[in-house]
Amino acid sequence: MTSARIALVVHADIPDDPRLRRQAEALRDAGHEVDLFGLREPGQRAEESWNGIRLIRLPVRRRFTGFAGHLAEYLAFAAVASVRLAAEHRHRRYRLVQVATLPDFLTFAALPVRLTGVPVLLDLHEDMPEFFRDRFASPGLAPLFPLVSGAARASAAVADAVITVHEPLRQLAIARGVPPQRISVVMNSADARVFDRSRHPRRAFMADGRLRLVHHSNLQRIYGADVAAAAVLRLPDTLDVHLDVYGDGPFRAELEAALKEVAPDLYRHIVETAFGDILSRPGLDPKTREIATVSALTALGNAQPQLRFHLNAALNVGCSRAELAEVLMQMAVYAGVPAALNALYLAKEVFAERDEKGLS
Repeated sequence: MTSARIALVVHADIPDDPRLRRQAEALRDAGHEVDLFGLREPGQRAEESWNGIRLIRLPVRRRFTGFAGHLAEYLAFAAVASVRLAAEHRHRRYRLVQVATLPDFLTFAALPVRLTGVPVLLDLHEDMPEFFRDRFASPGLAPLFPLVSGAARASAAVADAVITVHEPLRQLAIARGVPPQRISVVMNSADARVFDRSRHPRRAFMADGRLRLVHHSNLQRIYGADVAAAAVLRLPDTLDVHLDVYGDGPFRAELEAALKEVAPDLYRHIVETAFGDILSRPGLDPKTREIATVSALTALGNAQPQLRFHLNAALNVGCSRAELAEVLMQMAVYAGVPAALNALYLAKEVFAERDEKGLS
């Protein structure tokens, strides 16, 4: 296949979204030129090259505030993306435009380019109707949900083809009217460069007698962290089970409250393993622990919500801003320049937020 210029459009921080990052890297490795369009947060450059991928950050940032806030932000991003995408196409001459949800109607941002004959691929990360039903359960918004479902169907109709993350979501899309032959599954998968099995010793399943379960997500109700916790509760007491929940999101407080009420022992097991058993150990002071945590999260490169939390925590336990900046610059040597720069941009945003609140 000859080299082509391909545009990826997503309402997300770039290049932090792991699915989009993997897709962009795969296209780059196949010899294509990739332009990745996304949000622009404070301190980020409007345009830069990252690992051979062109990042184009549009002047819209995350400011979700209720249903109206989500809708306004989505519409603003779609409008700006449509104008910029059409302008770039005039001299870049894209061979394909891929649009990632949410929102589904972001597909319409690619319509001007599609009218020139460029195919559009819709990547369904979520089911938009279920997402909005989960996030906005107010009875007053119920009359709007048919409109959301209609927008999802229209968005799929505009696209030349659709991909999604797993078969249940594919079946749901088909039930909503997407022809089966037009939608395929491209699953998320572990990055072999990060999860290299050759670097870790193999062991038999439950070799130490413990069943370890992991749930990782942006904690939304529809992702089922509560289902995982409820399932653990139904297991017999004779089975040694350890459930780790990684992530953050709007459902976290509700999930924690439910676990505290229904299964306080399980809640302590999930939450206090890290924040109790580990962080309370006497070997390191809180400041040193937070520096170690910030360094590790920076090196991971895909844990921005947790890094934001621990940058604040480090400042709260006595780290200065200058010390954190030095830590992040040091990480450029051992974790790579892109990871360090992303962390520095996030630190700048955290500092600005604390300035607004009058915090050091």
